[in-house]
Amino acid sequence: MVSNFGNILNLIIFLVLTVGWAVYAFQMVFGTRAFFDRFNMNHSALIMGRFLGSFAAGALILHLVILFSGATGAWPLFAFFLTQGVIAALLSLWSIQSKAGVDEGVKYTFEPVVAPLVFSVGYAFLLFSMQDIVYA
Repeated sequence: MVSNFGNILNLIIFLVLTVGWAVYAFQMVFGTRAFFDRFNMNHSALIMGRFLGSFAAGALILHLVILFSGATGAWPLFAFFLTQGVIAALLSLWSIQSKAGVDEGVKYTFEPVVAPLVFSVGYAFLLFSMQDIVYA
């Protein structure tokens, strides 16, 4: 399995990203109410929260496929996740700065800015470190 990722560091980073997707998928699909409560969000948006969770669940499934079949040619997925993370961080920062939900009691944190950036750095590292594998 390590040989599919070039070295142990790449595999560890990929596993950390996989666990990250698993955590977000679980929170948004099965723990949606608790997730919304943590940020004091209205439960009327549960359908959108679970819809968002479907993307995390899809990412988790793709990660598991790559984990067991290898990362050869996987650069489009890594590039997509990197791009999505940067966009998510920027849009989250914009939302936090707008303070649109403050009147309704929404608790803003920087988690939706920091987490996608951490994911993006991980994917950028893998795209660079695994060039000979992912671009093959």
